[in-house]
Amino acid sequence: MQTTLTSPLTAHSAAKPHLPSAHLSIDGVTKRFGSFTALDSIALQIQEGEFVCFLGPSGCGKTTLLRTIAGLTQQTSGSLIQRGKNISTLPPQARDFGIVFQSYALFPNLTVFDNVAYGLRNRRSDRATIHARVAELLALVDLSGSEHKYPAALSGGQQQRVALARALATEPGLLLLDEPLSALDARVRGHLRHQIKALQARLGVTTIMVTHDQEEALTMADRIVVMNHGVIEQVGTPAEIYHQPASAFVASFIGTMNFLEVTAQANNHALLGTISCPCLPHAYAKDQAAQLAIRPEAVALSVSISELSGDVMGIEFLGAFQRVSLRLNGTEQRLLADVPSRDSATLGLRLGQTLGIHLPADAARLYPAGSNQS
Repeated sequence: MQTTLTSPLTAHSAAKPHLPSAHLSIDGVTKRFGSFTALDSIALQIQEGEFVCFLGPSGCGKTTLLRTIAGLTQQTSGSLIQRGKNISTLPPQARDFGIVFQSYALFPNLTVFDNVAYGLRNRRSDRATIHARVAELLALVDLSGSEHKYPAALSGGQQQRVALARALATEPGLLLLDEPLSALDARVRGHLRHQIKALQARLGVTTIMVTHDQEEALTMADRIVVMNHGVIEQVGTPAEIYHQPASAFVASFIGTMNFLEVTAQANNHALLGTISCPCLPHAYAKDQAAQLAIRPEAVALSVSISELSGDVMGIEFLGAFQRVSLRLNGTEQRLLADVPSRDSATLGLRLGQTLGIHLPADAARLYPAGSNQS
């Protein structure tokens, strides 16, 4: 973690450049544990000042990749370049990063002040610099006045903010967050993720966060790296990942998605039972088995019975909208539709009701049959 201590917050407070340069280049990184391949030829560039989330299910390789970047796990092959410096074989203490773990990893026998000051004392910073930096960071994470408390006297959210302040104390070029919010309850988690994102944006520090929580990734990240079985499925902005999933796995993992068994027709149609449904252009052969994927919020329901219709099998109240489960007439397949609460009275939603269904072409895309299974 080689950095030179500068005046408070000057290292990352500058505005992001118009043409960002790569802070970290990951080139062909592979990690094997015996015959098991945890990471398979990972290639990725992370830009200066960017907030990137590694997202995926348990065992997908996201934590292994973070630990490899930190030097806590040594890659089998491939290289890592940070700001033009090859760090592939450097030990953790020689790399320029700060890290926050899920378990906080605070020293229970040290006060809040001493926990935050730990890295600065290891750097042999002078007393005045340490006091000024710790005071500044505690103010930044809204913990001024807690200097003399011990971790056991703090809530989980407060402990995580101390861990964040400690990670930022030495002004690292790269901040690594390993599922930092997963041990907290939902209310605290929601509040803290907004704090972390605002702090990262203010400081401009390049940040990588590992999470399995899609909502966390969608609300915090500039870009999301979706991983599965040791490979990258897709890299994109939250909007790109949500609205333009590159694979059925991404479509099923991010948000809620309907998958309907269809056969491909013309390059922008698919046959659902006996009904031809328009969809986004595709390259499937005529009559090839496929899946039509569409988000529940894109499905439009009507009391006017159309060519495609379904019977209401379930209604789930979710506050701003009601999630309606329908059995499609003629196919026996199930479809979810999210109806804004203000529209539910117009539809007169009730069990057993038959409703017309419209699937907008620009929200329906095809994937290979059965490919939404992880």
